[in-house]
Amino acid sequence: MAFSFWSDEDHLFVARRIGFGWSINFKYIARKLGLIKGASHSIDKEAPKSEPSAESQQNRLRRQIETSKYEEKRR
Repeated sequence: MAFSFWSDEDHLFVARRIGFGWSINFKYIARKLGLIKGASHSIDKEAPKSEPSAESQQNRLRRQIETSKYEEKRR
């Protein structure tokens, strides 16, 4: 049974599971205070990055132009 006062939702107030009204989400408060880490935060940090160094779009376009110049000269 999921309790509304310990919800994974990213809101301070969440709707009650049973009955009418709202309840305070203590898990949200604990995450904001740094007492616990949410599942999404740990996954983001551990996920491997596809490119080790970020290359700007302008530099990437320059590199592509340079390589295409050399390909045209070979033919």
